[in-house]
Amino acid sequence: MAQSSTRLHGSLRRLHDERSRLLRLLRRGDELAIGTVSVVRRKCGKSSCHCAEGAGHPQNLFLFKGDDGRRHCKLVRRQHEDRLQRASRSYREFRDALRRLRAINQREERVLVALMKGRALHYE
Repeated sequence: MAQSSTRLHGSLRRLHDERSRLLRLLRRGDELAIGTVSVVRRKCGKSSCHCAEGAGHPQNLFLFKGDDGRRHCKLVRRQHEDRLQRASRSYREFRDALRRLRAINQREERVLVALMKGRALHYE
């Protein structure tokens, strides 16, 4: 049983280290573009253009986000495109780190319950 307890304590240390790394990432002061930043492709309307049969020309960058159950679309000005794309990457990293942090919390709870059961006094 001592080896199992040692293994569980090692798991807790690894989870703690991973949590610390994720918290550093989450505390960074990066701007976050909450939503989806993407290029919208449009057809120009010329019948002889290659876009008439294809997907269209990449034209503008938009920020799509949902509020109140509705989807909103904002045009991103050319001078802000790089900033919004960086903020979009930061948002995805933040969201992924938050998801991993939730998973760590669940694993940590399972390890702690296993430690508790291993130390339980079975009184008769």
